Amino acid sequence: MGTGGCAVAPVLLPALETMAPDAARKATSPPADAGRIIRVWRRRIGLTQEGLAQALSVTFSTVSRWENGHVRPSKLAWKALEQLAQERGCPLEGNSSNGEGGV
Repeated sequence: MGTGGCAVAPVLLPALETMAPDAARKATSPPADAGRIIRVWRRRIGLTQEGLAQALSVTFSTVSRWENGHVRPSKLAWKALEQLAQERGCPLEGNSSNGEGGV
């Protein structure tokens, strides 16, 4: 898992609590393939769905629904994901086309 060059740090991220109240309005909408992007990124940094859920203060089933394409993350959740990716030094969409998409 460590081959992607992204640091794996302790999980808990209070991003949703520390954002400015208007952050959701400024956040970009998640792309149509957000679930695939999230799954590839999560695997690249070595997190489980449960670990990502804890980091974002959401439920495991929410992460699962995102990744399976049942729902897209809200603008606020997408912003929190982008912030977590930035803090980890591992871009959310940077290597999303690395062949892991459907695996």
